[in-house]
Amino acid sequence: MPYQYALLCMHGMGDLGAQEFRDDIAELSKKLSERMPAQFGQVYIPENGVFYSDITQDEEIKVWKAMANPNQGGLDTGWIRRETINRLRKFVIYGFSDAMAFTGFDGSPDVSGPYTEVQKRIHNALLEIYTKCGKDVKIVILTQSLGCQIMSNYLWDAQLHAGGMSERIDSRSIWSKTKYVSTGDASLDEFLHLKSLKTWFSTGCNIPIFVSGFKDVRAVDNRYPGYNFEWINFFDYDDVLGWPLKPLKVLFNADKAGAHGRSYDEVVTDIQVNANDGILGAITSSWNPFAHTQYWGDGTVLNELVKKLT
Repeated sequence: MPYQYALLCMHGMGDLGAQEFRDDIAELSKKLSERMPAQFGQVYIPENGVFYSDITQDEEIKVWKAMANPNQGGLDTGWIRRETINRLRKFVIYGFSDAMAFTGFDGSPDVSGPYTEVQKRIHNALLEIYTKCGKDVKIVILTQSLGCQIMSNYLWDAQLHAGGMSERIDSRSIWSKTKYVSTGDASLDEFLHLKSLKTWFSTGCNIPIFVSGFKDVRAVDNRYPGYNFEWINFFDYDDVLGWPLKPLKVLFNADKAGAHGRSYDEVVTDIQVNANDGILGAITSSWNPFAHTQYWGDGTVLNELVKKLT
């Protein structure tokens, strides 16, 4: 049976290994197969997803080791703090370092930094799906946390390129004038621009953290010429890193002529969940900030995924 759908997964911020992420995808695949046994064979799920944590990990490990070592001027803590507050500190330094590296300017003259590299990985993952499934497969994307902002950047830049607005594209983007190289295959080029995207699921999305200081905030255009997709965003009240997106409509400037993008209120469907991946997750994580780690095992999220994959 030919594949009808491809589900591309992308992780979030923090210290994550490639095998850990493969295990997460394998667990997600198992849960989906149990919910849609008859149709699961028509869904292709790349086992590696879009893994990008390693791009910045070496530098972050160096910094954290120094920070945790009082002999290098770092934190002088006792055992209790090493096992409690220092774990939170580690998550913060890894997470926000990732956020700055993949979405902001890294301050170095190297224009092929993390922003460029992570877009290459999305591009290569899509190329692998195209090779495996062909041009007619429908794309469903599942992004977590920081991965939502990174995917938004990729899609935004791709839409600007598709619309002939290359002068507006971030110079670090693979879609910029200095970096873009056509494949010579029109159907493949459209696929890499994500024109086959049907549904985008975002979980624990922290886009509001990155954009709330700007005067005109716009979502990617899900009805832009050549595009037609849904964007469904899941958030948990207890997850301080996961936010609804519709409220960003208050920063949309409808009078800005010729600007790309649409109001988040027009593009996104927000769904609040009590994220948990089962009884243990409900007891330990669903009621506190660790809910941020629970979305991909949550029943509501899984059921919505099944609806869009069948």
